[in-house]
Amino acid sequence: MKRIARRVSFSPLRIVAYILHATGLETIYKPRFMRHTALMDFTDEEAARLPRNCYSVTGAKMDPMNLVFIGRDADIKHTFRRAGWHRANPGTPFHLLYGALSVLARRPYRTGPFTPLFVNIGLQDLAYQQVTKAGSFKRRHHVRIWRTGMLLPGDKRVWVAAASFDTRLKVQLSPPFIHHAIDPNLDRERTFVVNSLEEQGALRLKSVWMNDSVLASETATNGYGAEYFTDGRAVVVEV
Repeated sequence: MKRIARRVSFSPLRIVAYILHATGLETIYKPRFMRHTALMDFTDEEAARLPRNCYSVTGAKMDPMNLVFIGRDADIKHTFRRAGWHRANPGTPFHLLYGALSVLARRPYRTGPFTPLFVNIGLQDLAYQQVTKAGSFKRRHHVRIWRTGMLLPGDKRVWVAAASFDTRLKVQLSPPFIHHAIDPNLDRERTFVVNSLEEQGALRLKSVWMNDSVLASETATNGYGAEYFTDGRAVVVEV
C-alpha cells in the first residue's frame, strides 16, 4: 500500500513537470535534489547515494542508470554537440505525430521526441540522440540525463544518465501506447556513448556499481515490458 500511495502521489507532479517541459516553460521549474555539498573526490560511497533508476510518469520502474557525468551544463552541451548528438524535442502531440510520419516516409528526424522519464518528480534535464546511418526515427542511440545536487570542486556538477539503443517503434494497448523497443544490451550502448564523447576530449574516470548485474540469460524487464541485461555498472565521465 505504501508503494502504491507513493506512486499515485508523485504522478500529478510528474504530469505538471512534463507539461512545463512540453510548453517550453521548464525554466520556472527545474527539479533539484536536496543534498548540496562540495566533494573532494567522487567515491563509490558517493555513487551509492545517486539515483539508480528512472521512472515513468505513473511510477513504473524504467531503465537503470549506466552513466555518470561530471561537468558544467555548458560543457556537457558543447561536448555532445561536437560529438554529433542532437537534442530531443519535447514529446508534444505535434512532435510525436511528426515522428510517426517520418517513419512512414522513411525520413530522418534527428531531433525526435523522447518519452518523458523521471527521477523522483524530476523530468530529464537533457536528452540526446544520434540516428543510425539509415537515418530513420525508428533506430537511434539515445541518452537521458538528470542533474543532481552534488557538486565537486570547480563547480563541476554530477549528473546521472541512462543510455540505450532504440531498435524499432512498438505499439501496445496500454500507455504510452507507442514507444521504442530497445536493444537489451545496455552495456553496449553505454560504451558507444562514452567512446563518442572521448573523441571530443571527455575523460573516462572509472566505473562504479549502480545496480545489480543482470545476465543475458536472465534478462530484467522495465516498466514498458522491454527486456535488458547489464553488468550493473555506470561509467563515470568527466566532460
